[in-house]
Amino acid sequence: MINLAILDFLGSIFGYILWFIFDAVSNYTVAITIFTILINLLMFPFAIKRQKTMASHMRMNEKQQELKKRYEKDVKKYNEEVAKLYEKEGFSPMSGCLTMFLPMILWFCIIGPINRPLKNTLHIPDTKITAAVEMLPTLPEVEGQITQGYEELQIVNHFSKIKEHLTMFNEEELADIEEYSSGFNLMGINLLRKPNDSNFSDMLWLIPVLYFVISILMAYFMQKVSEGTNQVQGCMKFMPYGVSVITAWFAYTVPGAMGIYWILNSLLGIIQNLILNKFYNVYEVNAKEEAARYARLKIQELK
Repeated sequence: MINLAILDFLGSIFGYILWFIFDAVSNYTVAITIFTILINLLMFPFAIKRQKTMASHMRMNEKQQELKKRYEKDVKKYNEEVAKLYEKEGFSPMSGCLTMFLPMILWFCIIGPINRPLKNTLHIPDTKITAAVEMLPTLPEVEGQITQGYEELQIVNHFSKIKEHLTMFNEEELADIEEYSSGFNLMGINLLRKPNDSNFSDMLWLIPVLYFVISILMAYFMQKVSEGTNQVQGCMKFMPYGVSVITAWFAYTVPGAMGIYWILNSLLGIIQNLILNKFYNVYEVNAKEEAARYARLKIQELK
């Protein structure tokens, strides 16, 4: 299991970055856009490594299939030849594990500053936040409007109505919360509200709809890119589209600020994959690796 203290520590670091950007632009949408671009640029070298690892695994899989046909009736010999192949190619089946899990770990870290702004973005002490969160459901001003898990965002959202009750915060902390709460307006849409708790005229429904469309496009694109690298059979072909429906539903039930981040991250993910497929196509990577391998063998023969 991932240590939650480590996630909070990293989330706090990302929170400083998000707050620095927000303090400069005073608009959450602009700040989260810049923040998401910076994070994706930070992760891009790992994405390149992951693409190369995928190419390496595909190349080894093809060679293993050849060995399997050759030693179909001799499992022991097949395993010996696979071990020799790995040693010869300098390949490890566990290669790429870090680059696979790192984006997931960072995702949890990034969600912290977005989902828990008082703790990770404004860096208010835990004891004060706990007192505010515990008091929140008792306030008539926000009765029935608080969603479990998003209390800190709701404190920011309803700050003007409940400010007088937030006596646990000092003047500087109250000023930071007030500044932060003023920047969540996107063309008249309050990003601190949830689409499922809003009227149609509030236009928040656009966020999950847009996220669904982008998710479908990304699933379709990824399926096209992966054609030939693996054979997805039956209903598994439609699983990414089912996931798109589920994630769009999540975007419908969480504050719009979260949905905006998911949209931005998905858009940048599509752009990143287009770049990777253009410059680090798995087939081209494998062709270059095989050419380099052939050249090394020729040099060894000449020696």
